[in-house]
Amino acid sequence: MSGKIIKYSFLSLLTILNTWDSMAQFAPAANQEQSTAISKDSSAIKMWASSYENYLPGTDVDDVWKTPEKALGKAQGQSGEVVCLGNGGQITFTFDSLIVNLLGPDFVGFENALTDHFLELSWVEVSADGQNFVRFPNRSYTSTAVSAFGELNPEHVDGFCSKYRQGFGTPFDLDSVGLDTVRYIKIIDIIGDGLSLDSDGRPIYDPTPTVGSGGVDIDAIGVIHAAPLINSIVQRSASRLKVFPNPASDWVQITSDQLYKTEVKIYNALGQLFWESYFESKLNLDCSQWPQGYYFVKIEQEKKAETIKLLIQH
Repeated sequence: MSGKIIKYSFLSLLTILNTWDSMAQFAPAANQEQSTAISKDSSAIKMWASSYENYLPGTDVDDVWKTPEKALGKAQGQSGEVVCLGNGGQITFTFDSLIVNLLGPDFVGFENALTDHFLELSWVEVSADGQNFVRFPNRSYTSTAVSAFGELNPEHVDGFCSKYRQGFGTPFDLDSVGLDTVRYIKIIDIIGDGLSLDSDGRPIYDPTPTVGSGGVDIDAIGVIHAAPLINSIVQRSASRLKVFPNPASDWVQITSDQLYKTEVKIYNALGQLFWESYFESKLNLDCSQWPQGYYFVKIEQEKKAETIKLLIQH
């Protein structure tokens, strides 16, 4: 009887593993239909990482690859123009402006995979203050170990940086982590021997072990939705600035708890100045002719600035 139980358990495990593979239908490789890959030359990218901190390389990485400056600025799409994190290493990128949660993906991570299938995976975490980080949900449906020069099916992984080959980035949407704005993006290499788990508790496999330039190799981090010229974005409930209704269609009212003259500036989603004026306490605006989309309402009082994100929908 015990032999039958063992055999049944083994067959059940195989069924589960095969089910993982059959269920996995994430976005395919770059340039394929329904791929989410974004080219390094895409006009959607408005800004790139400008600095870094806490570069903590892991094991099996030679000094020649410990060059985090190579991951700043625009993605190069070249194998040598990267920073190697080493096995289990990490780095945090910072930006000159806020990364803002708007419609669609908000930023893009670029790695240097030579092919569509030699993918070295890493976790992506974001933070508004540089102290408290939130990890993006991630899924790995690769059911067996991958050798050092083995391959992954990009349709079996999701939510990791380095899903696509060099020159193409993996998009991330802040909606997935419930944040409105961030200033810090942390990349953490995953040692893909199956001991690390994805968001659902499945083992993560990627080419292991790798040496010399072990771990993920980061080319760049590009930002799609940036908010230049804006010092901070605050929640309506905690702000002296009130915007109602939000979303708005035909009109919008801006109020402040300050009774003296206040400067208000409204920027579009590209950070371009759309409208500006002064008001005292309350301002009513006709927005019936404004293009649909997101705007940033910024007030300045006593050298202090507050900003609220406003959605116009007709």
